[in-house]
Amino acid sequence: MGQSQITEYQQSLESLTGNEFQDEVSACLQGVIIDFQTVPSNPQGDAGLDGFSHHGERAYCCYGPEPNAFKKNKEREDAIVEKFKEDLRRLFEVKNEGKKLVVSENKEIDSILPKGRKIKHVELIVNSFDSHRILSRILTAAAQYAEASQCRYIEKDATVTISGPKQLANRYFVDEVMIARARQRAFIQKIEKKAEAVVLGSTEKFDKKMADLRQIVKGQKEAIDSLQGQLQADWRMALAFDQELSDTLPHLHRSFEGDRRRILTRVSELMVSSSKPWTELPNATNIAFEILNWGIRSKVNTIPV
Repeated sequence: MGQSQITEYQQSLESLTGNEFQDEVSACLQGVIIDFQTVPSNPQGDAGLDGFSHHGERAYCCYGPEPNAFKKNKEREDAIVEKFKEDLRRLFEVKNEGKKLVVSENKEIDSILPKGRKIKHVELIVNSFDSHRILSRILTAAAQYAEASQCRYIEKDATVTISGPKQLANRYFVDEVMIARARQRAFIQKIEKKAEAVVLGSTEKFDKKMADLRQIVKGQKEAIDSLQGQLQADWRMALAFDQELSDTLPHLHRSFEGDRRRILTRVSELMVSSSKPWTELPNATNIAFEILNWGIRSKVNTIPV
């Protein structure tokens, strides 16, 4: 494993935020820890745990804040400290009441951890760990919580460590699959952020089609309103993807433009030949999948890595 692979994976992790960061960390840990278990947030929250392993004796908490959400480094440090202190309070089942720590039952944790097991180690994983000034504050808080806790699910002397992308990339084997997966997550997240800022141009024709659909299909206004919103969101994503692809991989963008024209031609033929074109949407989707799948197979080896 070369240093360049470690560096690239580290940089990809650093660029991920929110659920994308958590999902990538979970995927990484699942690949190297045989019994790593993710914790879904449904139905009543994840009890402060994003994952656990070693028969419930190791717990993992992730935090991927937006890098531009803070004006100063101290603000980011404060946010990291407060997030992980909150997670630790839930694991130790305590809460702040004025200046005191009091016991606060965490009901969901009982339905997550194996019976008869207690957490012995907690790893706090953040997408930006470049300041040692968070360490004492988090570790001191953990010791205080342990003293105030009944320790029903976590040992009083449980250890706590903080890790960032550099630590994960150096600790575990990094291969091309991990790099490609992280790179894809980063690309998709970048597109999603761009899409939020996209302003749709003239939508009169689109709005008229949606209005006509409401007249044709009576009693389905809410469903059609939802469909309209989803189509507009997908429209913004498509425009953002188109721009990003044009900026970063122009040769691939030109190829996809050709696929798009072929899809438009075949779908137009399908709609014109039908007396009820709105019923042809599944067939139109199949046409798009058929053309794009063929195109992806023919282009995948041309994408630079």
